[in-house]
Amino acid sequence: MRVQDRATLHAERVVSGQEPSCLTHRMACERHLNEIAKQGTKEFPFVWCPEKSEKILRYAEMLTIAEGAQPRPVRLHDFQCFDLGVPFGWVHAETGFRRIRRKYKSVARQNGKTFENGITGSYIANWGGYNFGKLFTAATKKRQARIAWEEIQKFITVDKDLQALFDVKDYKSLIIAKRTGCTIEALSRESGLDDGFRAIFCSVDEIHQHKDNGIYKACTTAKPRLTKL
Repeated sequence: MRVQDRATLHAERVVSGQEPSCLTHRMACERHLNEIAKQGTKEFPFVWCPEKSEKILRYAEMLTIAEGAQPRPVRLHDFQCFDLGVPFGWVHAETGFRRIRRKYKSVARQNGKTFENGITGSYIANWGGYNFGKLFTAATKKRQARIAWEEIQKFITVDKDLQALFDVKDYKSLIIAKRTGCTIEALSRESGLDDGFRAIFCSVDEIHQHKDNGIYKACTTAKPRLTKL
């Protein structure tokens, strides 16, 4: 039976040639479709859950873009549905925990990398199924680390429902999810990021500009916390 979710439909259009794509994105789409065909087998103990993929997409399109002349609703492009939906849709068949723990995205400037991190960070903080978790936006400098943090802040500031769910402390570069106790903080190397930490979400921005892999290691060396979404 054909899966009627936006991430998979985009993958089908790319692989069939209906939508233009670069080679690496096409390969990702092919992998997604191939793994749906073998999901739940002994060799591949993961299953595709369209409802989990669609859940974050529905959340994203309930958000409002504050920047610009007038506020306007978020409307995702097809490739964004794939990039956001796939990491949340694949889960382990037995445990239900998410399969995909890390994602690397490289596109031209002003094509929504940080924007997508703002969606993902706010979603995980309040609807990630984890209480008192730590979420970070990380960079070499605090100003750079705040860029992704401010994307989350803007989504909250312009939405009365989100204002009731989050407490924004701009002077601390800190956001608290009131229901879960999760915190979202902007951190940089200059503020002790090299020490490492445990996190349920970490956005590392402009990684190609980093002089070494110190920040990436700080985000990944601690034992990851598993969450069901």
